[in-house]
Amino acid sequence: MRRPLLVLAAFASVLSARADEPSADGIFQSEVWPLLERTCLRCHGEEKQKGGLRLDSREAALKGGESGPALVPGKPTDSLLLQLVRHADADRPMPPKEKLLDAEVANLDRWIAQDAPWPAPAKAETPTVTENLGDAWSDPRNPIVKIFAGKRLDLWSLKPIANPQPAKGGNPIDAFARAPLRPEASARALCRRLHFDLTGLPPTPEAADAFVAESIRDSQSAIRNLTDRLLASPRYGEHWARLWLDVVRYSDSNGFDWDEFRPQAWRFRDYVIRALNADKPFDRFVREQLAGDELLSGPPHNADEQDALIATGFLRLGPHDNSAAQFGEGPRVRAALMNDLVETTGSAFLGLTLSCCRCHHHKFDPVSQADYYRLRAFFEGVKFADDLPIDLAEKQDAIHRENDAVEAQMKAQGDVRKAIAAPAKERLRVARVAKLSPSDQALLQLPDEKRDAKAKAQFKVLEKKIKPSDEDLQAALSEEDKPRFAEAGAALQELKRKIQPFATALLAVDENAKPPATRVLFQGDITKPREAVPPGFLTALDPNPAIVSKPARDNSSGRRSVLADWIVSEKNPLTARVIVNRVWQAHFGEGLVATANDFGFAGARPQNPELLDWLAREFIRGGWSLKKLHRLIITSTTYRQSTPPRRLTAEALRDSMLAVAGRLLPCEGGAPVWPELPDEVLRANPAVLDDNAEKTKGWYPTPHEKSGVASIFLVQKRGLHVPMMDTFDLPDNALSCPRRNVSTVAPQALTLLNSPFATEMAQAFAERIQREAGDAPTAQIERAFALSIQRPPDDSECASCSKFLQQRGLAELCRALLNLNEFVYVD
Repeated sequence: MRRPLLVLAAFASVLSARADEPSADGIFQSEVWPLLERTCLRCHGEEKQKGGLRLDSREAALKGGESGPALVPGKPTDSLLLQLVRHADADRPMPPKEKLLDAEVANLDRWIAQDAPWPAPAKAETPTVTENLGDAWSDPRNPIVKIFAGKRLDLWSLKPIANPQPAKGGNPIDAFARAPLRPEASARALCRRLHFDLTGLPPTPEAADAFVAESIRDSQSAIRNLTDRLLASPRYGEHWARLWLDVVRYSDSNGFDWDEFRPQAWRFRDYVIRALNADKPFDRFVREQLAGDELLSGPPHNADEQDALIATGFLRLGPHDNSAAQFGEGPRVRAALMNDLVETTGSAFLGLTLSCCRCHHHKFDPVSQADYYRLRAFFEGVKFADDLPIDLAEKQDAIHRENDAVEAQMKAQGDVRKAIAAPAKERLRVARVAKLSPSDQALLQLPDEKRDAKAKAQFKVLEKKIKPSDEDLQAALSEEDKPRFAEAGAALQELKRKIQPFATALLAVDENAKPPATRVLFQGDITKPREAVPPGFLTALDPNPAIVSKPARDNSSGRRSVLADWIVSEKNPLTARVIVNRVWQAHFGEGLVATANDFGFAGARPQNPELLDWLAREFIRGGWSLKKLHRLIITSTTYRQSTPPRRLTAEALRDSMLAVAGRLLPCEGGAPVWPELPDEVLRANPAVLDDNAEKTKGWYPTPHEKSGVASIFLVQKRGLHVPMMDTFDLPDNALSCPRRNVSTVAPQALTLLNSPFATEMAQAFAERIQREAGDAPTAQIERAFALSIQRPPDDSECASCSKFLQQRGLAELCRALLNLNEFVYVD
């Protein structure tokens, strides 16, 4: 009796499974068309048809090219398109440079087998102002739903931040931690970890001893107190600024072939340090970098407003081809700037990879090509503002008053000089005109309104030809006029030196209140603009055009302020997750999301989504305070666990060697320090050798005795890195760096042993030991251990070091200590 029921159940199951399968139309919209658009249409589309083949319509694909039809509907094995993408023909693999994924080939196979329907592809459309559409999860009219046929909407990072509740008692981080806790690190190891995590420098022996003693009495109190002291240290901002500068691709030079120095870029670096030391709320930090100029109504009136202006350096930090204008490539450079702003904004603030959307819909994530250009539209009005004064308004007024007075004196002095020279100038002019041809003389006499364009150009040439130089005038003056003329010239030069310059920075503002239209570029090609799009956010979250209100600053569009407000709004679930993940990664070596710049499908999923979301919510509730977030993490048992050793960054390693040697110089910021480089390094760099009149391409070392500053203050050129820093994985700062590489290669050991810097630091370290410990070997060894690795030597180490000291000397012992894993790594 049960068999009919079982058969019916099985039949219903099959029908249900078939009903859940996407239709051929759906496969085309979500998989096939994006694949063709991304991999085929560049060579087989509207603009170009290699082999006579077009693949931008069903009719064209059925017609085929020189090799026959590309499609045989219902017959995948007979379809040339499928044969070529399977690389069955070794002479004609398609695409030629990369083989499609198996899943992509399978989608093509399934679509052709179902008669290869070709409905009108979903466009990279943007809703009009009159529409009011919902997000992709609640409104089927959302363009992202149409483009991807309802798929890709389960991306975890685009879902609202959850509100998980930790168990009561203790630090909530520990309540969310899933893995069993490891034993707690020793007090001395925790002291080193805290100092390096928060300041990038080792503790002094005295600080380490004090922390150990306090930990014996109350370990929690010791950690809280030390954390507060380190967060209050100026070194905190210097260390953590380096993380943010990596993310926003900071450099002191333009990059490309010329790699010209940017004299004022350091102001952005110092701004970041100040902001972090002051614990500026991160949402304000974001707003200032994206639109600090639009927060001001005029010149800055206080230090905070001045910093908001300096923060727009973020918009300028990307590589810039300064030579392109000479070759008529202005549009290409402008497009590169726009691309950099969209893509860096996406990776730095949103944790999204957007570069592929320049040319087509995202390969994995629910992001359309229109989204790329919607975001670009926010930046469309951006222009460089290197000459915009950043002095406070009161100072600007004073400079204007003083300069106006000086310029009035200059005009008066110039008039005196002209009067003295007038007779001689007229005599020289008459004599030179007399030597011209009659036609040239006639041209000079011709009224301006009667000269055509050619005559006007020739007139300018003639005027320049007959104009006497200062040397000619000096020679033509009478003997009693010569000293008066020279005296007036000297007075004029002296007045010029009194003109006060305004302070400037690497800035950006809007060109005007109405930027030009932004158009989707066909396959990202700047010569192929298509439909216009207004400013807008990620369509999946908000498909409607952004509402842009008038900013505080005149002659600005207000667009970037709107983008910044959305980036830090509760409507955007990405930003808080991204920054708390970066902080977690810096403390633990790996983020809760391992791919800090990619929260999409191609990136890693969060190891602990509940903890990530709780931290994000707590961060927002705490006023976007980074220092509060540090305290929350550091006071957890999870943080105090024993961990695998982590190597110091290039900067922390160099700074630690300077600190231990007693050579780390205080620095309050300002223009970067240029360390000395070996001649062979300089000779190998064409940009340095081919300097220019402005001396912005060469390398100009700071006096050696002033170069021992923290590494963040060293010059950061794109085309030439300091060799030691490069050896220890200094990132390429052309793009956003989400996480430093940590390599282990032979040159690192050789650098620490034999480089001039290592040798100098070992000698300075030895001199410090001699001063502080005297001549007794045991005292020297104990002090050297305390300074370098913050612990005493054990008996066997003391015996070995005593023997080594007798054989090789104190400087060599210090060199050996600076090469210990215990010095280079933190556990």
